[in-house]
Amino acid sequence: MKTLKKIAVRTLLVLAAVFLGLWAYVKWYVDYGPDVPPARPDTIRIACIGDSITEKIPYFAEDRYPEQLGGRLGAGYSVRNFGAIGYTVQKNADKPYWNHRYFQLSSEFAPSIVFIMLGTNDTKPQNWVGPGKFSSDYRELILHYQSLASRPRIILMTPPSVFLLKGRTELPAKMNATHVATVVGIVKQLGAELGLSVIDINSITAPRPEFFQADGVHPDGKGERLIADAVYAELTKTAAPKN
Repeated sequence: MKTLKKIAVRTLLVLAAVFLGLWAYVKWYVDYGPDVPPARPDTIRIACIGDSITEKIPYFAEDRYPEQLGGRLGAGYSVRNFGAIGYTVQKNADKPYWNHRYFQLSSEFAPSIVFIMLGTNDTKPQNWVGPGKFSSDYRELILHYQSLASRPRIILMTPPSVFLLKGRTELPAKMNATHVATVVGIVKQLGAELGLSVIDINSITAPRPEFFQADGVHPDGKGERLIADAVYAELTKTAAPKN
């Protein structure tokens, strides 16, 4: 009997250690993020700025749109993923992109081209304070990257559509579809005012809810391919393939 109790205690301790280890890894991955490889010499440097829709999780790295884009563009480009899970445009939010180390690293990367796809996490109730604050902070983020010595081309991307899945009453973390629509309008407006290209990922993904069945917000590999196709089309000015 004592032996069984000892085994049970040891099992619980092992499980607790595994759980704590996983929790620590997830927290590190979210708050700090993996190292980003340096650019290859003599290549066009592309920095993909975003949140978890850009970054996703490490187990599906090959599905993420920056990785798919890099594969499509080939050896003449260094496409790097600077997506930070849960992060926002607004400085007053719970996780401002400005505070993540990827903000500094993406700047030091000296990019030739910067893609920005942020805004979904800004729609959470604890973050959203209105279109004015979002617009002003987004404009400042754009101007920051424009001021880099590498003088990159800035390309804005509206956040993807969000879908309320069958059987659910709200989006993850109480994200707000109405605010997402407001964000989309602001991104388009800033693009027009600043003379920047805007890829409307929102309208591209709107008819494809089947690609968002995990939680209504994060696309699967096919959804990420849809995004990669649109980005590739903007870079090469070709028609994106139909899926």
